[in-house]
Amino acid sequence: MASPPSAHRASTNVARVVTPPFSDVDVSRARQSGADWVVPRRDGTQAVLTVDDGLQSRMRALFAKYDVPQGGVVAIEPKTGRVLAYVGYEAGKGVNPNVVTDSSPPAASVFKIVTASALLDAGVKSSTSVCYGGGMRGLVQADLVDSPKRDRWCATLADALGYSINAVFAKLADRHIDEARMTQYVSAFGFGQRLPFDLPASPSPADVPDSNLERARMAAGFWHSQLSPLHGALLASTIANDGAMPYAAIVDRIEGRSGETLYTHTPRTFRQVLPAQTARLTGEMMTRTVTKGTSKKAFWDQRGRPFLPGIRVAGKTGTLSRYNPHRTYNWWVGFAPVDDPQIAVAALVVNEPKWHIKASYVAKEALREYLLR
Repeated sequence: MASPPSAHRASTNVARVVTPPFSDVDVSRARQSGADWVVPRRDGTQAVLTVDDGLQSRMRALFAKYDVPQGGVVAIEPKTGRVLAYVGYEAGKGVNPNVVTDSSPPAASVFKIVTASALLDAGVKSSTSVCYGGGMRGLVQADLVDSPKRDRWCATLADALGYSINAVFAKLADRHIDEARMTQYVSAFGFGQRLPFDLPASPSPADVPDSNLERARMAAGFWHSQLSPLHGALLASTIANDGAMPYAAIVDRIEGRSGETLYTHTPRTFRQVLPAQTARLTGEMMTRTVTKGTSKKAFWDQRGRPFLPGIRVAGKTGTLSRYNPHRTYNWWVGFAPVDDPQIAVAALVVNEPKWHIKASYVAKEALREYLLR
């Protein structure tokens, strides 16, 4: 695994040098100025954001329409790291950008992206088949052991990712990912670290257990890892970008009081997380989530017609609940088109016992808005 390149500062040829991170760019104060979204700064300059006006407005309207208890969506252009949408929402408060960088939600089965990548690098093939008999809503030690009497179903690694089959991931992780390897991949994907982003953002916590059962649970997405929508979009961007995690930029440029440009975003790679071939294989497996797996209903109508005709989409869903009060965290993380990624999306919807909408629906609407307009 490649080491992260040394960080470097962006600069301009003007007398005054402005560099990220921009701790004083408060996106909650963003206002539209023509097709741009701008944020005034304390020193009289203004930040012009990278967000796509149509996509940003559509996502804000969607969350407001369904008035979800909490929701967040981040879209990134994988090759450049430009943030195309940055929307957080909270019922009773309306737009709340803090949701986007909140790293308290469980990563749930989105973490299977990390596990799948580690398994591929360990030599497990996407066609490797594993038989299983439990693990639907939890994992016990018996789920890690092959049993002809108990194992009534079998699935390949690729189908296990598409259908989010916990026991398959638990068994494979128990056999191929030890504590050191899991720690290596957790770190490479940016957990527990400051995210490569223009604005301050909380690291996504993750603890790698020394117990093989708990580590298998982690590999399948049962706790031990948390995720912000921003980090989710960076995970998707990494897979879409041949294993390279981009530096995520929401500031396109800084303009001075007289309109002069003091800073312009220059795309750069934060680190090479995975070999390109591993990322491509992971992305290819993620297409099964959309074509026949856990988010098929969001992307195909009842007659089997795609909502994004001619566009291959890679995705991963995840769902976990907490109680007192009851909150269900529902994720969709992915990118499109698979063969030439233009947009990576992470959508999170936090529902109460009565669901409002699913993250898969939010992601599908984001992709349609950006790719089909």
